[in-house]
Amino acid sequence: MESYQTIKTSTDGAVLTLCLARPAVHNALNDIMIREMSALFNHLEQDEGIRVVVIRGEGKSFCSGADLRWMQNAFSLSPEENLRECCELSDLFGIIFNSSKIVVAAIHGHVFGGGTGLAAVCDLAYCTADSQFSLSEARLGMTAASITPYLLKKMSASDLKELIFTAKHFGGTEAVRYGLVHQHFPSMQELEINLKQTTSRLLSNGRQAITESKKLINRLTGSGKTPEMEEIPSLLARIRVSAEAREGFSAFLEKRKPNW
Repeated sequence: MESYQTIKTSTDGAVLTLCLARPAVHNALNDIMIREMSALFNHLEQDEGIRVVVIRGEGKSFCSGADLRWMQNAFSLSPEENLRECCELSDLFGIIFNSSKIVVAAIHGHVFGGGTGLAAVCDLAYCTADSQFSLSEARLGMTAASITPYLLKKMSASDLKELIFTAKHFGGTEAVRYGLVHQHFPSMQELEINLKQTTSRLLSNGRQAITESKKLINRLTGSGKTPEMEEIPSLLARIRVSAEAREGFSAFLEKRKPNW
């Protein structure tokens, strides 16, 4: 397996741990991380020895969403380059969601924006009680476009509207109530104990039985790309370079209130 700049991997038998490794920016997603994660999951489709993938974050957080300095670079891209990056982001979530592996999120710290999307596309998700979630895109003049289809598979449209429209923070208890994660734990130590027990249970079951069950559940809940989903990268590309997004990014990076 090739070396990576923004992620780290380790294996323990049939379990591969994928660690987001940009701790200085709370593991924010950028173009390199998106491409490296996609490449890894595409590679794993050919690796029958790996049955479970655990996604976690290095340092203080799981994933704080998209790197705003990277997002701001969209204003210097051509329309074609901007659209390609938005397609890569949307494709990443689909690749993980449809992976033949069982994907488990081990969550702590900040889980903002696209970080909640990563949690949503995992088959199983567990967090510490003090984790802080937020669908914070609207604060920046952005839309939670690429992750919305997967969030709707976990929570009600009514709850999702409240979280997107208010961009409020919520903790592990509420994340369980919304259906975004399965359980929360008082400490990372207790989460780790549960994670070992969960992976052990997964590996004690038939590989084909679990894989086919996942495929069936995904098909029955609409895992395929709809025409609406096909339009998401274009929507994201348009909003990403809007005047409102420009002001939102600038205000955040300048630590001031946006002009709206």
